[in-house]
Amino acid sequence: MDLLTMAIKNEIKAQYRSVRRFSIAVGIPQSTIVSALHNGIGGTSYDTVLKICRKLCINLYEYSPLYNSSQKGMSLISAYSQLDEKGRYVVDAILNVELERCGGIDYNEFLKQSDVIKEPAPVED
Repeated sequence: MDLLTMAIKNEIKAQYRSVRRFSIAVGIPQSTIVSALHNGIGGTSYDTVLKICRKLCINLYEYSPLYNSSQKGMSLISAYSQLDEKGRYVVDAILNVELERCGGIDYNEFLKQSDVIKEPAPVED
């Protein structure tokens, strides 16, 4: 069983004492929650997992592969979100160089196609 599934199972027991009570509180069918806990949360829809984690006050990013516990609880995502425009531009530029070096995807093309992330304008010093 993966860590996120175990954390969800433990929080349901601690906060609600039963899956039935939790399913009523969160508004998700009990069968869906039982299935997710039995088969692992990985096969459950993202919206359902997000709703479960929010109700249980579980930080979903802590269970992400991008989470780095050696940074005292700060994930790459949360660190990136705290950067200003110039900081993001620098990180994006370095990431692009490293991806090209490793023969990976063109990060700039990925940014242009993404609906969430917009390519930052060059910042002058």
